[in-house]
Amino acid sequence: MSLTLLSQSLMAAPEGEGGFTPPTVEHSFFFDKIGDGSVIASVKAMVLLVLGTLIIIGFFLAASRKAAMMPGKLQFMGESIYGFVRNGIAIEILGKHGKAWAGFLTTLFVFILIQNLWGIVPIAQLPVTSHFAIPVMLAVLVWLLYMGVGIKKHGLFGFFKLMCYIPGIPVGMHVLLIPIEFLSNIILRPFTLAVRLFANMFAGHMLITVAAVGFLYLLESGNTTQIALSILPGIGSLGLVFFELLIISLQAYVFTLLAAIYLESSLADEH
Repeated sequence: MSLTLLSQSLMAAPEGEGGFTPPTVEHSFFFDKIGDGSVIASVKAMVLLVLGTLIIIGFFLAASRKAAMMPGKLQFMGESIYGFVRNGIAIEILGKHGKAWAGFLTTLFVFILIQNLWGIVPIAQLPVTSHFAIPVMLAVLVWLLYMGVGIKKHGLFGFFKLMCYIPGIPVGMHVLLIPIEFLSNIILRPFTLAVRLFANMFAGHMLITVAAVGFLYLLESGNTTQIALSILPGIGSLGLVFFELLIISLQAYVFTLLAAIYLESSLADEH
């Protein structure tokens, strides 16, 4: 949230009441009316989305432009990120298929990480993944790949049998378990993947925003006691920023890890 909008939140209390008006979702996530007002979108989120994508492309182009046996700083950073995802996620989860999927999983990890990081960058202060459309887009992409590679390897019937049929259990149990497995493995996977990323980034951004607004409200109150007390939400907001940095990294890792697990389940030979 920008300082301008923080000030607007502080000034929004009715005159003479001296109350505190907390920031709204519109304040925190920069929703704007486009055209005749019938379309509402976050222009800032779209700008940060494009900018983050360009930064990622530019970084990896620069890191690979002069590849050498003795890597420079950029090449070393690029190779370290790729190596972390390839060895720690792709090969670890997908085994022999890991190298083939390492590039996609690295791109997914870095994209989510950068779009998350906007939430703690001064002036930007908006995690792009806190807009539900972005996690949904990523989850649908993973789901399409997950379905596609599974059907390609096992065939349509074989894939759904792999996902929904559990061998070795009493026949009567299949009446209950097949619908549950179908719902869990085919329907709910993209939904839970998207909601997990969105909810964590949305909640973290709102917590930092509320703490920062409380700090500025007390600091600008003119009351000596309230000014002294402003140190509490000030320290809290600073602590939340460092905590959010951990969540930002963890959510990028978890999303990529789950994507690898889903792909591995599609490529598996049996349930």
